[in-house]
Amino acid sequence: MAQWLKDNSSDSDIVISTRARIARNVSGIPFPHKIRNTDKEELVKRPAIQKFCSNGSDFILKEMKDLSQNERNALVEQHVISRDLVGRDDGAVITSPDGSISIMLMEEDHYRIQYLTGGFNPEEAYQVAGNVEKMLGSSVSYAYNDRFGYLTACPTNLGTGLRIGVMMHLKGHVLSNNIKDLQSGLGRLGLTIRGAYGEGSTPIADCYQISNQVTLGISEQEIVQNIRQFVGRLINQERDVRNILYKNNKLELEDSVYRAYGILKNAKKMSSDEANRYLSTLSFGVSLGIMKPCRETDIYRLMIETMPATLRREAETAIERDIRRAEIIQKVID
Repeated sequence: MAQWLKDNSSDSDIVISTRARIARNVSGIPFPHKIRNTDKEELVKRPAIQKFCSNGSDFILKEMKDLSQNERNALVEQHVISRDLVGRDDGAVITSPDGSISIMLMEEDHYRIQYLTGGFNPEEAYQVAGNVEKMLGSSVSYAYNDRFGYLTACPTNLGTGLRIGVMMHLKGHVLSNNIKDLQSGLGRLGLTIRGAYGEGSTPIADCYQISNQVTLGISEQEIVQNIRQFVGRLINQERDVRNILYKNNKLELEDSVYRAYGILKNAKKMSSDEANRYLSTLSFGVSLGIMKPCRETDIYRLMIETMPATLRREAETAIERDIRRAEIIQKVID
């Protein structure tokens, strides 16, 4: 669970993770919505499965039809698969043992290749995802057009098919009521801000995903450079906002951080919403040096590992999960 989070992650006071996702389709085969429940599905799946799940490989194949609804939801919570793949009984995912690499099959596109790493590292994310894309490309021919680049089911992914997403803890902007202004400003830069699980999702624990909007008419290297530049600037802005808030509201902020810590450390049961709210506040306090009962990466890991579907594997009822959630948190924070 959340094994891709690294303790030495770059800019981990603000950034939880960086994800590179590449959309690809097989040349000569219609997009997934046109071939569902036909023999052509196997023409998409088979090359990827043979490439990554044979000859002693430690990659793991998970067919959606073989997973329960809760198992599917847990993979979403851990950012291994998309919410869209959850409802695809004909879909599948191939993952590395730590979940950092995943290849979604028969989602919106034939292949969604993803690499996820802790902290802010768009260069590494693109390099690893690109290497996986090339490995798969040695077994299939990708749909490509000289004018539009790589062809995708949704026109917004045409061109490179590459999206770099950075998950950020924007507590300072939330407390300052600056999220709407930030959304407008990012749009002018060709970026978008979304909830924790992408398009149509809501933020969790004041965490938002920042990604590029444009994939056509721009190279992969330019996408990576733009993310490095603009998100790097946003990281500094978030730090500045936090410092100003602390300077102007020292007592109130320290009180809220210590209250959050007290509840997290002593509660006998805790809902998912409560945990996310207090963990967000505790992370904010750690970044400002108010207290340090654990590392930021420990807090981010707790946010993921105490989500409802992930916890349901070991606690069936809601009250059992609330009790278990409190126990897990208290084992991590000092």
